[in-house]
Amino acid sequence: MALLHPLQIVFFAMIVAGFGADAARAGWITVKNDTKQVIVIQEVGGPLNRPIRGKCIKLQPGETYREFQLLAGSKNVVIFDSEAPTVPLIQDKLTWVKDDAKFEIQPDGATVKLVVGEEKVEPVKTQSTKK
Repeated sequence: MALLHPLQIVFFAMIVAGFGADAARAGWITVKNDTKQVIVIQEVGGPLNRPIRGKCIKLQPGETYREFQLLAGSKNVVIFDSEAPTVPLIQDKLTWVKDDAKFEIQPDGATVKLVVGEEKVEPVKTQSTKK
């Protein structure tokens, strides 16, 4: 059994560190149901004349769906009311960069709208040392 030369070990360590740094920039895609109804989200891809539908994700009111994405990208999604799954409420595109992305499904009259969510960051409270 051959042992690795110390320079080979350093070379492999640098390669692994390079892959790890790129993966650290990946993000979570979250979709929150801010409506008062149960909805179904389905990804749609493929050509326009022959769409390919992905799996259905059912979200209760207030529920959040999270998905990890390694790279920036986009998805076409269709949102249905769970009581009428053949009539889409909206068809939209989710687009994200390598950072975390948050989307919210909000009521809009008789239908819904998909908005890019704002991250709500609480301010850090600091104590003053001056007397």
